[in-house]
Amino acid sequence: MADFQSTLARSGQEFLKFLYRLINTVRIYRDNNHLIRKGVGELKGVMDSLSGGDDISVHLWRGRFHIRGERLQYRRDLSSIINGMVAFFTQRTIGQIIFFNASKNVSTEDFVAVIRLLNDSVMSADPPAWFEEKILEHGFSWVQVIRKQDEELSVKAVSLEDERYEKARSTYIHAVDTVREVAQKACKGIVGVRKTRRLAQNIVDLVREDNSLMLGLASIKDYDDYTYTHSVNVALLATCLGRQINMSDISLEYLSVCGLLHDLGKVGVSKDVLHKQGELSMGEWDQMKAHPLIGVRKILRLNAPHKLRSRIILGPFEHHLNPDMSGYPRTIFMDKISLIGKILRISDVYEALTAQRAYRARAYAPDEALRKMWSERGQKFDPILLKSFIRMMGIYPVGSMVELSDGNFALIMDYPEESRNDLPLVLLLVNDGKGNLIRGDMVYLADQVAKGGSPSLNVVRGIEPTRFGIQAAEFFLHEK
Repeated sequence: MADFQSTLARSGQEFLKFLYRLINTVRIYRDNNHLIRKGVGELKGVMDSLSGGDDISVHLWRGRFHIRGERLQYRRDLSSIINGMVAFFTQRTIGQIIFFNASKNVSTEDFVAVIRLLNDSVMSADPPAWFEEKILEHGFSWVQVIRKQDEELSVKAVSLEDERYEKARSTYIHAVDTVREVAQKACKGIVGVRKTRRLAQNIVDLVREDNSLMLGLASIKDYDDYTYTHSVNVALLATCLGRQINMSDISLEYLSVCGLLHDLGKVGVSKDVLHKQGELSMGEWDQMKAHPLIGVRKILRLNAPHKLRSRIILGPFEHHLNPDMSGYPRTIFMDKISLIGKILRISDVYEALTAQRAYRARAYAPDEALRKMWSERGQKFDPILLKSFIRMMGIYPVGSMVELSDGNFALIMDYPEESRNDLPLVLLLVNDGKGNLIRGDMVYLADQVAKGGSPSLNVVRGIEPTRFGIQAAEFFLHEK
């Protein structure tokens, strides 16, 4: 399946490149020019490998192209082509172009005629309607254009992406409910782990499908249900980091289960201590430091195979231990922390720093949290893993609210090019006239280049989104 998706992604990128090239070649040359014939041949050639006998849909949605329902990944060398095609679609109010399977067999002349009609449609007041009228006149039944506003007509084309977002949303909600259920049942006796393991498998699948979406979900902060959302967020962050360092699927599953259950021991800590404002007394701090050991005892009582229990005990026990074995709980039978323990340590601290807590005046902005953690590398965090975590999150992590150099606010949505973690894809936040910030346009900062090659638009600083009453994750799960 992964090989098929990889092949589909490469073919989709080639298809968009050849389509863009043909659109521009047709503007310059006559039909019989050898460059036009070569362009049609290249495009139809990649259509053969891309279609697999099915129709080919090119859909612009959420500022990103989707080919046959699969989101096209950004590549630096394709950025000008993608921007050109976004402009082409937008100027013509096109939401989707569908090349039906029969298009592979049409003549070069007919293919060029359709491209010319697409180019010329921009001169009409209603380009999609004009284009539809013209293809009916010519009998070109192998191509269709759907206007951007016709959401009811494009549901099928985006169904795969819709399903992914819905699966992510329902998985998150189910995860919070599952962690709550396990914690409550663990207080009363033995509880099964089958549901938790299935949930972990879903998380691993979603992280592989859309890492940025899961990082965006991990920005959810439910202050009324923080103990459980914290555990889910740690599981998401940990699983994303595990994938970043190429852990196997089964190891990612164990890591995800550990993240979900890492704070299970807090059910044995008084709520007065958990939610106390200000410093804890010596006795209260002793209660808090006992929660990893309490969690291990509860994991040992899970109704689960011995092998599974043995794989998910260490991480929750170690998540408050430092690389030099300081921290808690104190132990004399260990001299180093496991890989899962180190990953949980980083994920747990980052999530806690970026959340509102009773004992702290304010939450850290995501970029502030990363800077603080980096200043404590070696002492509190494994420096190599922390470096991988920061590379994964970006200088301003996915889900961060930021101020841009032009004074506008935006949300970090993705880092399409891993080598440029200073130039993200952002969602502009615009004022709705009522004092609320709502979804604006998507902008890829790597493409905003001024004379001299330096970016003309960049991030100035991170902002704590609660100042504006914003829950970043909502913008990952809702369309404009």
